[in-house]
Amino acid sequence: MNKRVSAGQLLCTIFPVALLQACELPPVKTIQVTEGSVANPNPAASRNSENPRPPIESSDKDTPHWIEINRTADTVFKLDTINSSELSEEQKCLFARGTRHSLAAAPEWLGSHVKIQLKKPMAACGFTTGYVFAAHIGQSSDSPWGPVLQTHNSTATLYTTENTAMEGGPKDRCGRPLRTLDDYLKGNAEYVSVAMDSIALPYGTLIRIPEIEQRFGVKTAIPFKIVDTGSAFIGRGTSRMDICVGHSQQTIFSDKYIWISHKSFEIQVITKGASFSCQ
Repeated sequence: MNKRVSAGQLLCTIFPVALLQACELPPVKTIQVTEGSVANPNPAASRNSENPRPPIESSDKDTPHWIEINRTADTVFKLDTINSSELSEEQKCLFARGTRHSLAAAPEWLGSHVKIQLKKPMAACGFTTGYVFAAHIGQSSDSPWGPVLQTHNSTATLYTTENTAMEGGPKDRCGRPLRTLDDYLKGNAEYVSVAMDSIALPYGTLIRIPEIEQRFGVKTAIPFKIVDTGSAFIGRGTSRMDICVGHSQQTIFSDKYIWISHKSFEIQVITKGASFSCQ
C-alpha cells in the first residue's frame, strides 16, 4: 500500500495546535515485564499448589513454548475467531481443562483470542494452527505482553480504509486487510493496523501505546501492529506513525479520535516481526 499523504496531516491546518495540546494526558506509569515471567490471565486457576502438573499433549516435553488451559472448564481450538458454535466439527477440536499443549512457536496474543501453532498434530484434529479464547488460558510460557524490547517517541497521524487519493484502500502494504482502532474497541478486530517507515521495524512488529490504552480505559493492552507504510514516512524511522482508526474520514475528525492526531506518544516495542518483506 502506498498512501500519498495521511488524512490526519490536514489537522494542523484545521485545528490550532493549542487545541490539540489541551487533550494531553499525564504521563502513564507502565510496568515492564522481566524476562522469564509467565503470563497468567487467571491466577486463581493455578494457585492450588497441591494439584500436579497437568498432562502435556505433545510427547516433546522440552519445548520452550506452551499454553495451559484453565482447570475450570474445557475449551476449543478452532480455525477462526468466531463463536465456536458457528463452526463445523472439522473446524474445532477439544482442549480439555487443565491440559498443557506444546507449541512450535510463541503464541500470538490478539486481544480476545490467542493464535497458536501446535508443535505436533493432535489426535482427531485436522489442523495444527488456530485460535484459543485468551480467557481460557491459565498459564503460558510466553507473556501476552512480554519484556519491552525498545521504547521510542512517535508522533501520530490518523488514516482510514477508504480507497481514495488521500487514503490507500482497505489493504495493508502486504495486501492483508487493515484493522481499525474503532473496530478493535467494538470487539470486531484482533489488532490495530499502524503505518510507519517501511524499514523502521519489521512487518508485523507488535507495539503498545500506553497513553491510548489509558484514554479509552481498556482493561487489557491494545495490540498495535506495524503493517503499513506510505510516502510520508520515508526516512522518518520510528518518529512518525499513522494509526488506522476507521473506515471513513469522518472517523478521523470525530471527538473520539481527534485528540490522537499530531500528538507525541511513547511506543513500546514488545515483539518484532520476522521480516521487512511480505514473505
